Amino acid sequence: VGLAQAIIHNPDVLILDDDIDLLTTTAELLADVGYKVKGFADPESALEFAIGQTFSVGLFDFRLGSLKNGLDVVETMQALGCKSVYVMVSADVESSTRLRAINLKLFDFIRKPVAPEVLLETISRALAHSQKMAA
Repeated sequence: VGLAQAIIHNPDVLILDDDIDLLTTTAELLADVGYKVKGFADPESALEFAIGQTFSVGLFDFRLGSLKNGLDVVETMQALGCKSVYVMVSADVESSTRLRAINLKLFDFIRKPVAPEVLLETISRALAHSQKMAA
């Protein structure tokens, strides 16, 4: 199996959510359908990981219970040169939040609670987009 095929068959999804139960459930759902998943409960750990790694899709919660929110983390990762595709998950639907998400060129913004089918379909589309960008 060539590297390109391995990437297609094993895309990496980086999950950032301070709710450990939700993080675990989401990671298990994605792993069950064959994704390689790396989960983090705090922005600092996710950023440390992102410096030395590549991942296709970042699935981030907006509210992280820290000084940073999910969009702050995306902004920092983009500044570090992470060429990933980002999906934000949030119950927050303020227009300022959505506008900032658009400005950061987020792939999608999903409202909580997220149905598993919606999550899987969104991740699938985000990965396809990521592969087009990489090509």
